[in-house]
Amino acid sequence: MSRFWHVRSARTATLLSTCIVLLGISTTSLVICLIRLDSGSWPSWVTGFLDSAKNIVWANNNLIAVAVGVAILGLLLFIVALVPGKHSTALLEWDSVDEQEEWVADNRGLANLARYEAERTDGVGGASPTLRGKKLHVSVFTPVHETSDISQSVQANVQKKLSAIPLAHSIRVSVKATTRGGQ
Repeated sequence: MSRFWHVRSARTATLLSTCIVLLGISTTSLVICLIRLDSGSWPSWVTGFLDSAKNIVWANNNLIAVAVGVAILGLLLFIVALVPGKHSTALLEWDSVDEQEEWVADNRGLANLARYEAERTDGVGGASPTLRGKKLHVSVFTPVHETSDISQSVQANVQKKLSAIPLAHSIRVSVKATTRGGQ
């Protein structure tokens, strides 16, 4: 079964910046090589840069530290650009006639469902859910000073609603209730 809809999100900004830097380096190298082929000598700004690079004293600790730092930063950017992000969907268990077919639920939709269910609970003034992987954390705001009963009610209601959805992996719900407003 292909996991087309259950793919991981790309780190687009880092990937784009890394590609632009690599494209700039390769384009500059191509232009330098074409100038070398056309005129038979390296461009003056390249030879000037190479002459100044020859005169650099590599025994200088500051220079070595900067070079190592830039190399590590470049390697980190490259790795972050290639490693995919977290899943933005939850895979559903669904009996399908076609083996190539799969069903997913969007994490944002599941979080909105949890918000709706939490706000339906008596005594809840507002809710803010966060779904990361298999963990759903719901922050509940209530005017009531005793929050333990409300936390348990919200957790039971949200867990019951999520259990009704045929998710491939169960989602663990945790609730934190804070008093806001009231007397």
